[in-house]
Amino acid sequence: MKPYQKADGQVLISAREYDIAYNTAIKIGQVVALSEGLVVAAAANITTQILGIAAENHSGTADALDPRANGTKIMVYDDPMLIFQSPVPVVAATGGSATTMTASTLGAFSNDDFNGGYIVLLEKAEGSTNTDVIGKVDRITDYAYTSSGTVSTFTKASGGTPYAGDKYAIFPPIGFRKGNLDSTTRDKLVLTATASLPIKVVGMDIERGLVNMMALLHTLGVED
Repeated sequence: MKPYQKADGQVLISAREYDIAYNTAIKIGQVVALSEGLVVAAAANITTQILGIAAENHSGTADALDPRANGTKIMVYDDPMLIFQSPVPVVAATGGSATTMTASTLGAFSNDDFNGGYIVLLEKAEGSTNTDVIGKVDRITDYAYTSSGTVSTFTKASGGTPYAGDKYAIFPPIGFRKGNLDSTTRDKLVLTATASLPIKVVGMDIERGLVNMMALLHTLGVED
């Protein structure tokens, strides 16, 4: 993830210093949380408050060129109103029709979860007969999941027929809060589970392949 702007449009973004265990490894851009007052990487399926996005690397091991690498402080972009950006999730089509694209790697999302989002053709598989041009943007007018065969079906405007292996970017609709963080890097949204993240989609940059997100539950946020 990377900081983008604040919800009110301001682009001046600041970070603050927090305590961290000297041997904790955190990479810049990771979503982080607090545990007993110390910064830790957010769990991939986190459902509780986040603190923000790491603003610097902290390897947790000694580095002669970076005395903070195993220090006890780390900078975090911690504004509750911060909008941050994730690379857009990408899936491989299993097929489809002139008005649909199907995939089988998304997990059991509910019907209509992706309605109002977009799919973008990024790459065609070898031998693809898909007549759509690379970069074609289609609004998702309906989404359905079939548990038998675990098939996700995205309904789109009439056009080329997706070919097995064609790669599509999936831009979830504004308000979307399912999926997980990447299990290794914790720095992007992945669509392989249906956990309720404390993060929601608030916009998208289709041209640059980025999804805009904000915290729903934040350590510094106002309590109900």
